[in-house]
Amino acid sequence: MNYTQLIKRAYEITRRYKVLWLFGILLALTSGSGSGTGWRGGGGDMGGWPFPGLDRLGLGRVDWPTLAPIILAGCGLLFVLMIVAIIVNYVARAALYRSVDQIEATAAAPTWREGLQLGWSRRTFRLFLLDLVVWLPFALVALLLLALGATPLLFLLSDQTAVKVFGVLATIGAELVIVLALIVIGVVLGIFAQFWSREIALADRGVGQALATGYALARRRLKDVAVMWLLLFAIGLGYGLVFLVILAAVVAVAAAVGGGIGLAVHTLTHSVGWAVAVGLPLFAVIVLVPSVFLQGLWLVFESAAWTLIYRELAAAKG
Repeated sequence: MNYTQLIKRAYEITRRYKVLWLFGILLALTSGSGSGTGWRGGGGDMGGWPFPGLDRLGLGRVDWPTLAPIILAGCGLLFVLMIVAIIVNYVARAALYRSVDQIEATAAAPTWREGLQLGWSRRTFRLFLLDLVVWLPFALVALLLLALGATPLLFLLSDQTAVKVFGVLATIGAELVIVLALIVIGVVLGIFAQFWSREIALADRGVGQALATGYALARRRLKDVAVMWLLLFAIGLGYGLVFLVILAAVVAVAAAVGGGIGLAVHTLTHSVGWAVAVGLPLFAVIVLVPSVFLQGLWLVFESAAWTLIYRELAAAKG
């Protein structure tokens, strides 16, 4: 396997075929994101909750009976957005896999409409099922192991200080070993998943057959696969450092622009709320746009590289 040639070709595909950027950006927007909501309550009066520090903003008291339907509607909207994000994520993934495959097979890139059509198929649903089959059991086993690793904390029930210290130290040691093991297993599964998913997206196999043939394909050339993973990992580290430098500069510019405009709004309105409402979105947009774009380009390159590796191994097997 010519590792350098594969990396160069993945870079060339990323640079030349800008239609792939759309799918990379969609993938960046819908990957690795999450949200959480924390609730705290005090007292038995659910009709309102005092916040004296917010009196100047007119938010010194929250009317829960009025606010509850808004919260429920927001939760419902968030759930719908999560479902949409999952769908977009899988469609973008499949579109990237199949578009790069088409480029290599025909030397012609699909249009963005054709790319979306490639991503919107039954194969994409099977990709989702594949992830459920692989990662849901992994998550459950991980939670179980972490729970078992915390069992030495039961020694805290003892009255002896030495026993309590032993329980804490044993828990820390066990959890560290479990976390390291889970990281290694997760990396290995992630490598094989590159081949399982492409067996579905490119070879149009079912979930069970994709697991078997994808594993066999990678296992047959495990050394080459490991070397390519290490190369991509090293390139990813370099990209990460460059990204952090660019992000720091972008954050500085965003803080200057958003903070400056927010200060101007505060000077005109004497309202902290309006200043934040205007300045914060500007800050977020200035930071997010280049960040998502750069992350999208990286995802295109990474996906293209694994697709090229898969194609070479599949061709060698054939």
